[in-house]
Amino acid sequence: MTMRATMWALVAAACATASPSAAQTEKPTPARTPTPAPAAKPAPAPVNLDTSPIVAEGMVNAPPAEVWRVFTTGEGFKSLGPAKADVDLRVGGLIRAHYKPDGVLGDAGTIQNRILAFEPQRMLTIQIDSPPAGFPFMDVYKNMWTVITLTDAGADGGLGRTHLRIAAMGFGPEEQSLKMRDFFRTGNDWTLKTLQSKFDASVKPKDITMAHTDDPPAPASPTAPIDISRDVKAPRDAVYKAYTTNEGWKAFFEVETNIEARPGGPFEIYFGPADQAAPGERGSEGCTVLSLIPNEMFSYTWNAPPKLPFARTKRSWVVITFQELSPGTTRVRVRHLGFDELAGQHPAHAAEFAETREYFAKAWPYVLGALAAQYEPDVNK
Repeated sequence: MTMRATMWALVAAACATASPSAAQTEKPTPARTPTPAPAAKPAPAPVNLDTSPIVAEGMVNAPPAEVWRVFTTGEGFKSLGPAKADVDLRVGGLIRAHYKPDGVLGDAGTIQNRILAFEPQRMLTIQIDSPPAGFPFMDVYKNMWTVITLTDAGADGGLGRTHLRIAAMGFGPEEQSLKMRDFFRTGNDWTLKTLQSKFDASVKPKDITMAHTDDPPAPASPTAPIDISRDVKAPRDAVYKAYTTNEGWKAFFEVETNIEARPGGPFEIYFGPADQAAPGERGSEGCTVLSLIPNEMFSYTWNAPPKLPFARTKRSWVVITFQELSPGTTRVRVRHLGFDELAGQHPAHAAEFAETREYFAKAWPYVLGALAAQYEPDVNK
């Protein structure tokens, strides 16, 4: 299997020197205490201790819809190198790929990634679920995740363009993890170049001003995604910390929480005292973190209010982005997704999901207002 061809591809003897025997003398040589062997020196620590995220980014001469299709359909994914691939596009769904034409998806040679979060034509987060046999980083791969971001870069000569960013993170100081980081740095660069050549073999990444607008489109249906934003007068790292920590929510929203900012960690906001609500009805119990890029993006599952019992048993998801407008101003954007998908899966309860959307279309502006008021006490929430 060609491990180079995918960004997710899933890579002393003690020599006892015998001294010559001393010549025998007429008088016996007194016994001597053997000199202890020198203690073994510890193995040197790896020189490269850089555990920061690795990022590959550049321009693709195709509109976001076309680039999105490459990552989210079986036929599209095969253009990145696999002989076989299929994609189950949903939170928790799998992307499976096989590089051998005679291989079978699901066998030991399959590379399997799980979808942690996505926002159509904008963001896809994946994590290795099952690497192929022989993958050299079996002890550390579960700590890593990859966020793929697409940004509409406008048209050039009538052709759409997309700025593509592939960010992998979750690396540690262990030697195996550092080697995995180098492995994926090479693999992600290769993936970017492969995708660029799919649409234009001569394309070269360059810095441009992004043309994507932050004005959300009007909802197409009662279950369309929610898309709102608010500018907060604070540095981006401070706003990110406020939204992703227990201390932050306690300060700006005055609620108890259980938050661990890591994929799979809890994201539970308790909106009422424990003695005034039944277990499971205080807030977002059971919701979890899906994905994150520190200071840039945070995504988690979300539930419906207790008054909507069926919808509450299902999970939509939220994607929060943090855009630095200036050193002291951050645009926080909330995109709440999954209503359409859930209504399609459970048509008999579509009205509940529409009501859930209506509820949070009113609630999220209040949350963002409280966040802004943390830094501007006189601001209207």
